[in-house]
Amino acid sequence: MIKTVKADDKIQEEILRAAINLYRKHGPAKVTMDEVANATGRSRTSLYYYYKNREEIFRAVLDTIVDDVIAEIKRDVNNAGTIHEKIHAFCSAKITTSGRWRYVFKAMWDSMNAEEQTKHTKIMEALHSKLVYKEGLIIKEILSESIGKNEIRPITATEQDMLGFILSSSVRGLRNEIHYKNDPHDMKEALSMLSDIISSWILK
Repeated sequence: MIKTVKADDKIQEEILRAAINLYRKHGPAKVTMDEVANATGRSRTSLYYYYKNREEIFRAVLDTIVDDVIAEIKRDVNNAGTIHEKIHAFCSAKITTSGRWRYVFKAMWDSMNAEEQTKHTKIMEALHSKLVYKEGLIIKEILSESIGKNEIRPITATEQDMLGFILSSSVRGLRNEIHYKNDPHDMKEALSMLSDIISSWILK
């Protein structure tokens, strides 16, 4: 029987979700192909139809996480109305999604020894770069749409790129200080002010 693309996609998603759950408990370095196969109710041989080895599964898991985060941010942005609301939705969604995945990554990281952590650092850095790049594309989409509707002044491609970088970096900074370092400032107020500042610059 020939598998359809839709069926393959569903099976791959099941494999990656099972892998994520195992990573939370044991860390990616300790999870074997057999364990992933058992968690999905499939044979190890069947996994090789989709992934060559553990490393390929791990990278696919990270790609899935990025896709999930970006999809959620896009959904919230698309549901917002004005340019100011879209920017605020972007900031809020970044905080929400990062908070949700923080515990997964922490559990994975804590389960690794020093050698394993060193090995996976570059992979995690690549994940971060990919996420930042895709976040920047969302910002550019927001700005391009508003420019096309004459809702905001024209902004050059270079300015759009810089604005995306500043916005993403600012939200990460707020998250790190308030959530991770227990700074007493209120996150909602901080995001609201950041959105006001960005919107004012765009509309001036």
